[in-house]
Amino acid sequence: MIWHPRALRFLGFWRGIGRGLLLASVVVALLPAPAGMNRIANGDKIAHAAAFAFLMLWYAQIYAQSRDRLRCALGLVGLGLSIELLQSLVPYRSADVWDLVADAAGVVLGLLLARSPLGDLLSRCEPRPAA
Repeated sequence: MIWHPRALRFLGFWRGIGRGLLLASVVVALLPAPAGMNRIANGDKIAHAAAFAFLMLWYAQIYAQSRDRLRCALGLVGLGLSIELLQSLVPYRSADVWDLVADAAGVVLGLLLARSPLGDLLSRCEPRPAA
């Protein structure tokens, strides 16, 4: 399977941050839920959608081709499913199909945001070559 990343000067750095974000997402999902999460109606679903939208937007900036973005999207939904399965094994967490739905909705939102000016933030953060 060949991936086609954008020609970013700090590609390795951006990928490294992305991997760190993925790892942090798994760790946070397996820790006890924050006490204030239930203060907002469906707060956990909003958090799921926001996290997966951010992850998809991040990777969509690294991989601009539609095929690569689809692979990223499917991988993130797979990650969401894996998290739910792991949560079912942790005594203080529970799996919820609606969390997976929120994850998938977040992935779709991230894909849509990637078509906006937000979809080019990483390349705008890189220094421009001297003229």
